[in-house]
Amino acid sequence: MLIIFGTKNVSTIIKKGHFDCPRCNTQRIYNLNKNSQFFSLFFIPIITLQNNGDSLSCSICKTDFFPNTILSSDEYISTTKDIDDLDFAIASPVKRLFAFVLDLIFLIILNFPLAYLANYLPKYFDNKFVLVFLTVWIFYFFIMEVLFKGTIGKKIIGIETITETENKSISVTQNLIRSIVKIIPFINMALLFNNKKKGCHDFIAKTIVKEK
Repeated sequence: MLIIFGTKNVSTIIKKGHFDCPRCNTQRIYNLNKNSQFFSLFFIPIITLQNNGDSLSCSICKTDFFPNTILSSDEYISTTKDIDDLDFAIASPVKRLFAFVLDLIFLIILNFPLAYLANYLPKYFDNKFVLVFLTVWIFYFFIMEVLFKGTIGKKIIGIETITETENKSISVTQNLIRSIVKIIPFINMALLFNNKKKGCHDFIAKTIVKEK
């Protein structure tokens, strides 16, 4: 079966009203649109990848305008307001995924000597090697972030984690929280569905990942 996938831009009307259209030179109805990029399957939008900002269009001539040049601050609040004032670039989900895959490869390589050493662990760990691996997983992310300000994957890709509000290195406590939450499968897919590309561990630890 042929599977067709890709991305698709979708505009959603979030508000209607009247304005003096600069092109029509008369009063028209406007559509305030939220523009989003979706992952599409068979040309059907499935998953939101990013918010591409807002536009205001005339219902007659179809000309697009920047909403803040037409509407007052009382009439319009940008759907990207939470990222408009940031003075740094947020790391994309793709870069974060590549960094995670590189870290996972390193951990898999580390798994081989751990499997050998497991033979010398107490009998309690028989058939419970996953407990050893998850412990090493947590310590890897925790130690790398605390001592080196980033994992191997993040260093290679060129991204780093900072506090969300103060734009500085995260604390030991925040690192520990992030490292623990990261081991929960699929929970970090949340980074695809918000403007700041934050995973669940970012929300809980109040952190954000940015470009270096």
